[in-house]
Amino acid sequence: MSYQSTVLIVDDEPSVREILAALLQNQGYRLAFATNGAEALEQAAALRPDVILLDVMMPEVDGFEVCRRIRATPHLADISLLLVTALDDRYSRLQGIEAGADDFISKPFDRFELRARVRMIIQLNRSRRLMLERAKFERVVELSPDGIMVLDADETILLTNPAMLRMIGAGVDARVIGDSMRAFIAPKQVEQFSSYLHAVVAGPEQSVRFESMLTRLDDACLPVEIDAGYFLWELRPAVQIVVRDITERQQAQALAQRQIERLAALRTIDTTITSSLDLNVTLSVILDQLVEQLQVDAAAVLLRKPYTQILEYTALRGLRKESLAQPSLHVGEGCAGLAALHRRIVRLPAPEASDGMGLQSPLGQAFPAYFGVPLTVKGQVEGVLEVFHQTILDPDTEWLNFLETLAGQAAVAIDQAMLLQSMQRSNVELVRAYDTTLEGWARALELRDKETEGHAQRVTELTVRLARHMGIGEAELAHIRRGALLHDIGKMGIPDSILLKPGPLTEDEWAIMRQHPSFAYDLLTPVSYLRPALDIPYCHHEKWDGTGYPRGLKGEQIPLAARIFAVVDIWDALRFDRPYRKGWPEERVREHIRALSGTHFDPQIVTMFLNLDVVAAAQPRLALLLVDDAPEIVEMLHRALRDEFAVFTANSGPAALEVLAREEIAVILADQRMPGMTGVQMLEQARHIRPSALGILCSGYFDSAALSAALNLGTVRGFIPKPWQPAELRRRVNEVVQQYRAPTRNNTELPSHT
Repeated sequence: MSYQSTVLIVDDEPSVREILAALLQNQGYRLAFATNGAEALEQAAALRPDVILLDVMMPEVDGFEVCRRIRATPHLADISLLLVTALDDRYSRLQGIEAGADDFISKPFDRFELRARVRMIIQLNRSRRLMLERAKFERVVELSPDGIMVLDADETILLTNPAMLRMIGAGVDARVIGDSMRAFIAPKQVEQFSSYLHAVVAGPEQSVRFESMLTRLDDACLPVEIDAGYFLWELRPAVQIVVRDITERQQAQALAQRQIERLAALRTIDTTITSSLDLNVTLSVILDQLVEQLQVDAAAVLLRKPYTQILEYTALRGLRKESLAQPSLHVGEGCAGLAALHRRIVRLPAPEASDGMGLQSPLGQAFPAYFGVPLTVKGQVEGVLEVFHQTILDPDTEWLNFLETLAGQAAVAIDQAMLLQSMQRSNVELVRAYDTTLEGWARALELRDKETEGHAQRVTELTVRLARHMGIGEAELAHIRRGALLHDIGKMGIPDSILLKPGPLTEDEWAIMRQHPSFAYDLLTPVSYLRPALDIPYCHHEKWDGTGYPRGLKGEQIPLAARIFAVVDIWDALRFDRPYRKGWPEERVREHIRALSGTHFDPQIVTMFLNLDVVAAAQPRLALLLVDDAPEIVEMLHRALRDEFAVFTANSGPAALEVLAREEIAVILADQRMPGMTGVQMLEQARHIRPSALGILCSGYFDSAALSAALNLGTVRGFIPKPWQPAELRRRVNEVVQQYRAPTRNNTELPSHT
């Protein structure tokens, strides 16, 4: 929309106003009128006209006074004033000039002169306004904190401001006008930059905003945001661009993104800590997140061995254990040992000369940057978190804080693992106490009823063996074992006069005797720990055809554990001597059990029992020695193998050698990673004490060097990785036991390890 100039006509005579209006009305002006000086001042303030045609001789406020007041008003002072007067003397003109008039026109006036005078004044005003606006624009451009440039269609620089010169690294006096803007755009961004600019030049209504990368004169790069719009420069299409430095914004975005990623990393670690029972898994996750988030080359965790003050590498990332000069350190030794001893971060190169303590990175010059952070759990240093990098690090506070946070997470994981180990140890001790108590009860019953001495232990072992042969799981086997041990616990409620009666029992006495399963039920039910083991004590006298007691259950109504035990119970009762008769031959017992199949016993269980190598189960059990410095692992091994073997345990190499010196050990299952004396070292000395004993190496890490050394001993027959499944463990142990039982053995043969 074009601008329309405003002309204010001020005269107290209507005829004069009409004449002036008639002369100017077709000239493209907007006309306004005032009849006196006071009204003229009001109209001037309201309209801000370009020109005021002002009569001099007016009542009250004359034209001179109007001029003076307008010039004295700041926002009106630049209005052009043209005095229209009949006065033609020199004094009046001087008075008008002093009042602030721009020009004079005399009455009567020539129409052509009037129009020309008004047109000239308006043009001068327009030019002055344009100059002021241009000056303001230039000042805005000059003071703008953003870079401003004008480019032609060929991307040649036509105008630039100081801020833009600073962005590209040029001095204020630098001459870049006429240069191509392409020279200041990163090569990878040039095509994108050109495509945006060409789109703006092609469409006057087009404007774009995009991010790019400037290349400064010093070859540094500067991320920028560019607003580009159509611009007419000397009647030719051009592009005006506004360039903003977004370095701080990108840094803030990167910081926010880094914080989000680190929060996600901490969330991953927290989830692992709460869901994983394996400390090695948790430490591996922590090291993965550390290497990724802190952008370092390698990291490791050393854990302190209880009672030994030895720090041993447990988890590694970015390096191999073979590259370490020392796989374990004493507290106070080396970088990690000093971090643990002084309970503070050890940093290399040290920020101050005194802090370095003359240390060198554990990995030498290949990894000169090193951080060792003590892992403190409830006031006790339990390990050290190490960080390695191949170039010198100069981390900021945020980096160091996150490193300490990760170390705190590792300490939490260690604390939880220690708590779990303590709970497991307590649970193991509790289970052992229960089982020992049960075995004591069983022996007490046998002491009371000497006719059945040894019966409880034999039927327990054979029942567990048959149940395992039938595929019953380990958890259920534990309950079957307890139930078999306590199968006659109800006889504690039978009077001695009946239980120990040498002759036949009367019907009334038999009625009392048949209550012992119910007595067992009443005795064991209140004990929640033994409730799952009730099937055998309560139901082992039930019969397949429903004629048993105490409940008269029939067929598969009888619990499976009781059906298994019933067969074994009869086998042992008939097979071994009693005071009133000799034990039956094996074949006769088999025929008797076969005859009761389908009436007393479950036919399928009878078939599986008769196919079982019962004689092998009755052979003297071989002795196994389990060696591990972790008591809870020894206990788990003991529980998995005690039903088949006579199990001895030790928590160190020297203790194991003492057991070997006094016991006929057949197989040694030894952990490799024991402090003081490793598994291989212990097996090497064991060869001289028990040459016939065969060894199995067990470890959570596949150490090829240790395994090779073990195989060279000639008595080591396998490697079992941790963690192991009980079934696989028994399979591997039985393979070695079979080799031990064989009349001749090839001591150099090694079964394939799993």
